[in-house]
Amino acid sequence: MSLALPAGVVPGGRHASWSPEPPAYVVCDVDGTLIGPQDTPSAEVVAAVGRATAAGLRVGLATGRMRIATETLRRQLDTTGPHVLHNGAEVFDGSHLIAAWSLTAAQVDDLLALVRGLESRAYLEVYTDTGYLVSSWDDRARPHWRILGQEPDGVLASADELDGQVLPKATFALFDPEVQAELIDGVTQLGLLAGPAGSPLTPGLPYLNATHPDADKGRSLQRAAAHIGVPMAATAAVGDADNDLSMLAVAGTAIAMGQAPAHVREAAHLVVPDVDAHGVAVALDACIGWRRGR
Repeated sequence: MSLALPAGVVPGGRHASWSPEPPAYVVCDVDGTLIGPQDTPSAEVVAAVGRATAAGLRVGLATGRMRIATETLRRQLDTTGPHVLHNGAEVFDGSHLIAAWSLTAAQVDDLLALVRGLESRAYLEVYTDTGYLVSSWDDRARPHWRILGQEPDGVLASADELDGQVLPKATFALFDPEVQAELIDGVTQLGLLAGPAGSPLTPGLPYLNATHPDADKGRSLQRAAAHIGVPMAATAAVGDADNDLSMLAVAGTAIAMGQAPAHVREAAHLVVPDVDAHGVAVALDACIGWRRGR
């Protein structure tokens, strides 16, 4: 099926292979997509999500953030979901957990050992169902704590202290960006997925997510779409960073934000304006038009 490109939407690197159905379910990355350097989505973005929902589109988040850290945003946008959280380690419909992929206690201990070998160049956050613990109390990570909406629950020395809790994800904050390659190699050698990430709210502070090998945004998008009976050809995904590549690879309509790196735009079917120009609103309005046959 051929869908016309409305104003503000231009071809991406994979446009020639785009063969979608009109979207029924759209997932949007949060940091750099729904939210820019400000703490909340713009009025334009809130209005566009409202228009999409009114048009019958299911709209969900696809983010590295934990469930608690998305509550305010989900209320602001009144999104229908399902949502892809913890960089793909959870699929959540707003009230029920649909699917989850957890780290083991042994893997958490291995990650703690990995970060201790880096001295003060990085630290680790280990997430639970209700919050997160850290490898050390480091005020350099405080800007990230503000994004998460709460301070750490404490310092974690060993996974034995977690009493068998579900552990969706661990995240390294890189105080020295030069350690990224070493950490990616270390996480990969542990048999886990290493997902680089960042946020416009914390410029200069990159992150690296470590998740179960079956947990990424792409796999979780497929699980979420199956849960609501939407074929992948009728899904759309909007993102701007490396940890969005897996969902751009599987979505029927893959949309990159204008400020995304060149390789992310090359991995998308379409490109919309950058986050400061409310590009995700342009993407949502395009999905509404395609759904209505325009």
